[in-house]
Amino acid sequence: MNDLPWPLKALVLTVFVVLYYKYAKSALFALCRRAAHLLPFGRRWDASERGSVLELAAAGASHVLVVAVLVLVTGIDLTRFAAGFDRPGLIALGAAIGVGEVALGSLLCRVLIEGVQAAGRRRAGSVAGGVRNGVRRGARGEVRGARTAPATAGGAVDGAVESGERMRQWLGLSRGGWIRHHLKTMEVVSLPLALALTATQVGSEEVVFRGLVLSWLREAGPVLAIGISCLLFTVMQVFLMSSWRAAMFPVVGAIVMGVTHSVLFWHYPVLIPLVVAHVTFFLFAVA
Repeated sequence: MNDLPWPLKALVLTVFVVLYYKYAKSALFALCRRAAHLLPFGRRWDASERGSVLELAAAGASHVLVVAVLVLVTGIDLTRFAAGFDRPGLIALGAAIGVGEVALGSLLCRVLIEGVQAAGRRRAGSVAGGVRNGVRRGARGEVRGARTAPATAGGAVDGAVESGERMRQWLGLSRGGWIRHHLKTMEVVSLPLALALTATQVGSEEVVFRGLVLSWLREAGPVLAIGISCLLFTVMQVFLMSSWRAAMFPVVGAIVMGVTHSVLFWHYPVLIPLVVAHVTFFLFAVA
């Protein structure tokens, strides 16, 4: 399929990403949840914990299979991107990139949440202001006007409390969907095993969206190839999330990481530091 023009290659990749990340993984996770009730596990794990471990293990295994299928489809030799195992400097650089991406992603998420909450407060304030103005127009003395002042201060305190509660709700939502099986797995299995399962999944994503997608679309030029790769990587994050609020954190992180990693890989086609950065980002994000 290497003879296909790049628009058809982009279409093939889009169909593949949607079919696997939306439908195949949904069916796979449903199967894992059923198996969690049937397979013999230690009694110290409840059904939710068993299901999460199975989901993460199945996701990692299926990601490796996806890499193998895409290698056959694209004909790309991944060994040319595998340098860096013996260079500690590249590994340290990858970890530093991951930490920086976590910081930037967290800042952007905070700004977005504050913006959404501020817009909500303005709408609520407009309604409350109209009500207060109606009350004041009907007031007959300064005493009644004075009595409304403490209520306004109390409303400000209530607004601050409500804002903090909404922030906690956002954070709680962000740990749902597919992120849940990472969190549960890190709680119930040993740290080395949790790291291995997580690294297998997110490392495979780097191979897919940087090593394979970018390389296969290279003839389209840097802007289109990087744009398509980042778009597919970002859209993939939305699948299997419960709501747009829950998906906001993964989407913002995917934009930050997708742009950074794609630009780096375009100029320096080495995957090892990008895999390390992705794992570092993920560990900080779910910790």
